[in-house]
Amino acid sequence: MNSQTSHASTRWSSSALLRLGALAALNAVVALALAPATTVLAAVNPPAYAAVASLTMMLPMLAALLVPRFGSATIVAFCTGIFLMVTPLGAIAVVALCGPALVLELVLLIGRFLRRRHRAEVAAAPPDVSWATWLLACAAGGTAIAAMSLLVLAPGAATPELVALLFAIRVLTYAAIGALMRRLRAQLRSAGLV
Repeated sequence: MNSQTSHASTRWSSSALLRLGALAALNAVVALALAPATTVLAAVNPPAYAAVASLTMMLPMLAALLVPRFGSATIVAFCTGIFLMVTPLGAIAVVALCGPALVLELVLLIGRFLRRRHRAEVAAAPPDVSWATWLLACAAGGTAIAAMSLLVLAPGAATPELVALLFAIRVLTYAAIGALMRRLRAQLRSAGLV
């Protein structure tokens, strides 16, 4: 492999960047539409907020599936976070979206590495990560945002029951959204759109 081939393999294709840009723009629209509800729910009903706010990870998850490359979900999350700086969350939106996206991608990176290593032994293995790895990555992202939300939860309101409930809601919601996004990707593929 010469240096020119090696350099070309690290580049992002134009079609991949266009997909990520479109997903980021659509995710920003979704997140901005959810912003009034999440602003109210954050103060009134933290468990409902956890479920509704998790919807902002739909398209970063889809990005990780459509452009299966490290950084794709984080790029979409970062661009969405930039758009969300106009909401009451401000700059925290970037961290709140990029943190879980990065954790999701790290789990996927490890899963792809292990799968590639195993695929050398089993030639017929498909190139995609398994459902278990995908759901684990989504749950890890949910765990990351649940841990991050503890930093902004009012100390008097943080009872052990509420903390456990918020963790469960985030992990389960992220896993459910991840399953839906994987199904959506399958539908897009069968329709010939990706």
